[in-house]
Amino acid sequence: MKLRLPVFLAALLFCTGLTAQTGFEELIRENPDRAAGVHHSYEYIPAAETPAPAGYKPFYVSHYGRHGSRRAIGRSAERAFEAMSAARQAGILTAEGEALYQAVDALHEDHIGMAGELTARGGREHQAIASRLYGRYPRIWRDRKRTKVQVQSSNVPRCLISMAYFTSSLDEHAPQLQFDFVTGEKYIDLLAHDYYDNDAISAAGNTLLDSMSRTFVDPSRFMKTICIDDPQRVEAVIPDPYAFMYQVYSFAGMSQCTETPGADIFDRFFTIDELIAWYCCYNARTYLAMGNSAEFGDNHLWAARGLVQDFIDRADAALAEDSRVAADLRFGHDTGILPLTGLIDLVGPGDRVRSADASDSWQSFRRVCMGSNLQAVFFRKRGAEPLVKFYYNEEETLVRGLEPVSGPYYSWSSLKDHLQKRIGQFTF
Repeated sequence: MKLRLPVFLAALLFCTGLTAQTGFEELIRENPDRAAGVHHSYEYIPAAETPAPAGYKPFYVSHYGRHGSRRAIGRSAERAFEAMSAARQAGILTAEGEALYQAVDALHEDHIGMAGELTARGGREHQAIASRLYGRYPRIWRDRKRTKVQVQSSNVPRCLISMAYFTSSLDEHAPQLQFDFVTGEKYIDLLAHDYYDNDAISAAGNTLLDSMSRTFVDPSRFMKTICIDDPQRVEAVIPDPYAFMYQVYSFAGMSQCTETPGADIFDRFFTIDELIAWYCCYNARTYLAMGNSAEFGDNHLWAARGLVQDFIDRADAALAEDSRVAADLRFGHDTGILPLTGLIDLVGPGDRVRSADASDSWQSFRRVCMGSNLQAVFFRKRGAEPLVKFYYNEEETLVRGLEPVSGPYYSWSSLKDHLQKRIGQFTF
């Protein structure tokens, strides 16, 4: 697959209207931290609850959670810090530029030896998600016949620690639960499988981000604010203002995750219109990179086949009369949960559009923020077929094209048939 010119033309038609009040723009104006997109900390938004059909009681939950708020991965922190340090050493920073350096330095200090690791905020997010899950369905966790909780996790530390916070919260509410923990390379492959043709996806994402940002982002105000009025000296240190501004923008989004004092870079050093423009570009890249996009959605959904089969197999086992399992919990990554929602075909997170148009309807700060979670709750009634209800980020969610029994409740037989057909559709 190749990203073709019409995608960028679509981006032009959409993003040219950024000055108009659109839904996502209003949401970012309301809370600028949302401009961090996939790096936005978890926001719990209370939502309506649809009662189960008469006589049905909850008895089992199958869960997938992205790790909570974390620090930047890899060299992201280093690149932003090195760029600001080089500008400072060259003597091209204004007083405001020096203030930005100090903020980046403070955030970078928190990352030394801790790149990619879970933050305290990330731990609190998982404690709270687990506590609300218990409160929503205490019957599941108080069943004396079902006390076993099976827990699978990616072996990346931020996932393991998220798992620890989540399960310890459940343990506080229901100490009779017995947890069975497992992790390893095998489970990374299950919970966040590599995509088909990763190199092509990565290249297309970088091309999309670069093309959109150079068309729709104007770095001139930012550069004039932080750099002295000497174009030659500035250009010698910062030859590409777009790349420089993006490094600062992408790293600055982590400050909400670390809660580092003095590092609130979005509010002070970016205008809200600059944040909206960068978010639009970054959101498109995020969606292309791991979502159910028109360009590469099939590549991503292909990678979730084993995970969906695991969901089916474990649910079938839990449905057995002699099962002692109350829950199956999984802890992984954004690269795992988005393909999962796409293969299930959940309305919202699993929507398919063109990547350049994504910000019109699909927002990464809601669809794949830190701590994003999918919960499938199973209900039963004597003499009747089990029902299933999905929550995404703790909001009831529908399955596209599948007729529910009532409201957001699906029969397990029809849902299982839908999932098995979906698994068979996405092959290469």
